[in-house]
Amino acid sequence: MLKWLKHILGVAILAFLIWYLAGHWQQVRVLLKLSAAELIIIYFVCFLGTLNGAAFNVSILRPMGAKVLFWDMVMLQNTSVLLNYLPMKFGTFFKANYLKRHYGLKYSHYGTFAVYLTLVLSAVASLAGMIVLALFYGLADVNKQILAGIFLISFVFSCLLIFLPLPVPKGVSKPAVVLRDFLLGRKAITQDRKVLLITSGLLFLNFVLTSVRLGVIYHSMDKDIHPAGYLVLGAMGFVMMFINLTPGALGIREAVLGAGAVVLGIPLEAGITAAMIDRAVVLSWVFVVGGGSSGWLWYKSPADFKKVTNNA
Repeated sequence: MLKWLKHILGVAILAFLIWYLAGHWQQVRVLLKLSAAELIIIYFVCFLGTLNGAAFNVSILRPMGAKVLFWDMVMLQNTSVLLNYLPMKFGTFFKANYLKRHYGLKYSHYGTFAVYLTLVLSAVASLAGMIVLALFYGLADVNKQILAGIFLISFVFSCLLIFLPLPVPKGVSKPAVVLRDFLLGRKAITQDRKVLLITSGLLFLNFVLTSVRLGVIYHSMDKDIHPAGYLVLGAMGFVMMFINLTPGALGIREAVLGAGAVVLGIPLEAGITAAMIDRAVVLSWVFVVGGGSSGWLWYKSPADFKKVTNNA
């Protein structure tokens, strides 16, 4: 029931944003000028983001003994993103099941991988957003101070969860065994400084690519702002990974990026419009490329889809 409520909440927020933009249609209409060349650039950035995403997924999984093939991860990543827009987080179940069946990754280690990925991405984006905001915009007004405070809290919280030593349980009960596997996987990653450095660099690159995508959209709307502003907005988008109230932060991400645009001196309707254009472009990429990837994985091993459907 809770999972369905998340979808309903996402649709409700999105409907409200569309209603708001409809009420400001005269201002919004002049903003919708994305050219074919700009669309090509955005889709190329999405392609680079897909490759980069697969690279840091492969890098994180290696310390836990899962030597995933790069192009296999590209297909799996696109498929799981697409399927996560379905109820029951189908993409998460599918990805965990696929990695277990084909690479022997324990479900508890998959949990380590998913949590670690979210935390490092949030830490990297928060640190970058905080530094850029302070250096290029200053913290003179209250709104910027609040935003910087959110980045700081997100950074500190993420770092604590990544590095804070935790006792490993020694019991033989199933919960103890699962928690022990989870914490040992966490330890294997955090002690591998090379992996930590590589994944942080790749995640920072992914964060920059997202900022570039937003920059192209704002440029098409004749709303050029300081390049640092796109990094701040990109950071806000990634921090939203902590707020998993709707599938893919649907609606919430658009509202937050709209509010962030106001902090940077951009009209709210322009900020929301840019965020919704970004969402539409990404969804078109996800459904086309994710659909093709899903078809390929189905052709290779249809049993993966049947098993995860039964489990979900």
